[in-house]
Formats: sequence, C-alpha cells, structure tokens
Amino acid sequence: MKTTLVIPTYWTSGPHQLSLKQKPIAIYDHPTFITEPGTLPRLLGSLEKLCNKGVEVPSIVVLVVVTHEELERAAKEKTESILGKHKHRLRIVSFSSSELDSLFSRLKKGVLLKSALSPNLIGYSNVRNTGLIISRILGSEAVIFLDDDEVVADERFFQKCTEFVGKKFKGKIIGGVTGGYIGPTGSYWLKDSAREWWKTGWRKRRKMNEAFEIIEGSARLEETPFAFGGNMVLHKRLFEKVPFDPYIHRGEDMDMLVNARMHGFAFLLDNQLWVRHFPAYVAKHWSEMRQDVYRFAYTRRKLQYQRHITGVSPLRTKSLEPYPGYFLRRNTMFKFIVSGFLSAIHSVLESRTEDSMEYLKNIKASLSDVPQYAEKHCRDYFDFQNLWARTIPLIGEHELSKACLVESGGK
Repeated sequence: MKTTLVIPTYWTSGPHQLSLKQKPIAIYDHPTFITEPGTLPRLLGSLEKLCNKGVEVPSIVVLVVVTHEELERAAKEKTESILGKHKHRLRIVSFSSSELDSLFSRLKKGVLLKSALSPNLIGYSNVRNTGLIISRILGSEAVIFLDDDEVVADERFFQKCTEFVGKKFKGKIIGGVTGGYIGPTGSYWLKDSAREWWKTGWRKRRKMNEAFEIIEGSARLEETPFAFGGNMVLHKRLFEKVPFDPYIHRGEDMDMLVNARMHGFAFLLDNQLWVRHFPAYVAKHWSEMRQDVYRFAYTRRKLQYQRHITGVSPLRTKSLEPYPGYFLRRNTMFKFIVSGFLSAIHSVLESRTEDSMEYLKNIKASLSDVPQYAEKHCRDYFDFQNLWARTIPLIGEHELSKACLVESGGK
C-alpha cells in the first residue's frame, strides 16, 4: 500500500523576539521557538534509526507551519537545515506556505482545484487538509500523520499503520485508525489533580483519562470516541470524501473521527499503535479553554444540524462519551462559565492579573461570540465536504497535478 508520512512542524517567535509587528495568524499547542533547535531532529533521528534496522519508512512530507507570517522564511531555512542531515537515509520533501500558494494557484489555473477549498497552512485543519491533497497528488492510498514532538521506537509501527485501514469492521470500511501517546513519564495517563478546585466543571484531563481506559482493553481494535492527530492513519477511501473541518481551530483530530463516522466509515483505536510524545511547550490554560469552548459548541451544533443533511449517518453525542462527549452536553456552557470564574479567582490569588482578565474574556465570549460562531458555521462544513468529495479524487488522476507539485518548488 503506497503511503505518505505527513509531519507538520510548528514554529513560533522566540521568547525575547519583540520585533514582530503582526499578530499571530494561528495558535498551536506545542510550537517550537525559532531560536531553539526544536523537536523535529529527534523525530527524524528515530525514523533514521528504524531505517538502519531495515524498516521501510514511507516518503515524508514536512509542512513548515508558523504562528506569524514574518517567520516563514526563517522557519523554512531552519527546517531545511535540519532535513539536510537526514536526507541521505530518508526520502523527504518540505513545503512552506509560499511554495504551497504556488502549487495551489497552478492547480486552480488548471481547473483542478476549486477556489472555495482554499487550502493553506493556517490552523490545524487546513494544515492536515494540505497534507491530504499532497498525498493524493502523490498517489498515496494511505496517509500517516505524526507530529514533530514525537519519537517512533516500534520497529513494526509502519506495518501496523496499514494493517487495517481500508478493510472492513462490522460491515463498515475502516477509514481511519488512531493509536496512543506515551508521555515523558512512560504512561498514557495525563496528570490530573483533585486539588485544582478552580477546574471544577471543566475536568478535561479527567474525562480524557476515562476515555483512555480502552487503550488497555483486551481487544486490539476498538471503536473509540477520541483520536490523536499525531498518531493517525487515514485511507484514501476516507480522505477523498471526508476532509478535516476548517471551521474548527482545535481538536481537528477528534472532529475528523466525528465526520468519518457521520459519513459511514469506521474509525478505530489500535492499542498496539503507539508513539512517544514529548511536548516542549504547553499553552496557557485560559487559551486552551478559549479554543475548546468554541470547538465544543461548534461540534455540538454541527451534530444537531446533521439531521438536515442527506447522505450522512446520524451520530449521537452519547457515542462520544466520556470524551469529548462530556463537553458536548446541554449544560457545557454553564460548566465552562463556572470553571472560568473560579480560574479567574485562582489567578488573582496567584497574582496573575493578566490571566484573570483572560478568563473573564472567555466568559464574555461564551455568552455571545461562541454560540454565534457555532450557529453561523454549522452548515458550512457540509458544503465544504461536498465540494471536497467532488474535487479531490480528480486531482490525483491528472498528470498536471504532479507537474505542478514539482514546479511549485518544494524541497
């Protein structure tokens, strides 16, 4: 099975770089400071070790993603300097935003890509959709997504990746498979303390840990309510029809699972498919909460709207319990406000006034902008998916696509 390995690498300004004039174009969980070596060399080193042991590592597409447009050139140069040390063993090509703009403009001129799809490297979903398009042009039957802050140590990892996708499970095509993360402590479990009283009502890590219990189940393959974008395999049958949702800015991996199941595909957890995860930077709690409340409100509204769409399989919120389903319930906004208020108080007690103000901004947004955003865009994904399904299958069948990929300048 021809497979492409897609690795987005995320870069942000250094902690003391105050000269950037532009605001961030996107927020990411674990970006690397442009002034630091980053985590990408460690991942590529682990893949090279597998090569040295005789493991066939798929062709790699590295997507250079930045939080500020001003960083693109520096991030591309830094990424290329890293890749240059591994190209003697690994088959790697990288793309920056400007190179992809060239590719997609050529495809649009050739009437192969609709302008309404507008693929780009801004936001998780768009980054992953770009990886799908490039993989389709390359003629791949499966796409593996890894993140740059991981390590692959299992010599059978890539064999496991393609073992089940495309086959059937309970009468449905397995469109996607996800595995688990083993953290720095050697465990799947996330740290969660009952003493964090300010998180009352928004115990996200606790609910995630409840969901992770299936990882230790006796069955290797299980239906799952969650997925990890940094350890995910998608089959062509799925990604030609179902894209990541560009209207969700965080949690695009679990949203892909939702979209896949709505369109009749099985999306499973393989408890033997694992990677080591070493996140170098963690976003502030208020920022994570802000992105999450938009994400959960939007997903809940999209699930409600699906009854108006023909050709989709109704998906109930209960099937996504305990996570993310717990945060898709009717009282989610109330729980968010309670936790936001308590977190603001805690921040004041800890002399973090700026953080306290951000929590209060979250509460204000949850009462107006969040529900408005969900209502405004709840149908948009279905229109986007319809256009994607009519466009993407044709791209990979045309020689012009491959010519455009070469001419766009990816190195």
